Amino acid sequence: MHGIPGLARKLFFAAAIAAMLPAGAACAAPNAAQDAAVESKISDHAADEFIGFWEKEGNDRIGLTITPAEKGWYGIEISWPRNKQQVDMWTMTAKPAGNHVLQYTDCKHYLLTFGEKYIEKEELLYEDGTGSLHMGAAKRITWQDDQDHKADGAAFVPLTSPLGGGL
Repeated sequence: MHGIPGLARKLFFAAAIAAMLPAGAACAAPNAAQDAAVESKISDHAADEFIGFWEKEGNDRIGLTITPAEKGWYGIEISWPRNKQQVDMWTMTAKPAGNHVLQYTDCKHYLLTFGEKYIEKEELLYEDGTGSLHMGAAKRITWQDDQDHKADGAAFVPLTSPLGGGL
């Protein structure tokens, strides 16, 4: 290195450092990708606290079921008896919206009429409902239904009845 003029030496070191930079970035890339993958995995499961069977507080005949669906989405079904022969049924898919909230935009509301043994009539009331489910303290879910406001203020708690909530 003593025989190389000053400018050439600086260029040599600059080239050597530049040659190492892409390798350094490449070495860092897997860590960044792993961190992003872990972060994605955590956010995919952030709403798993919603999964399960729920019943309306004070009325175990009104049921809410939340199941995992594809790619971070959740399936939701709510059954709410009108009388001995009719049940309102809402079905939708929701995605996490942060702060312990699931949001949906594809709610279908059916009115099911039962006969002696089977459903005799299934009437689609609407299929474009929007709303959200909020997980509050003490494992309570509140449902905000933007379409017909059926459950505004209603709280759902983990299932306690031995035969299940809902129908």
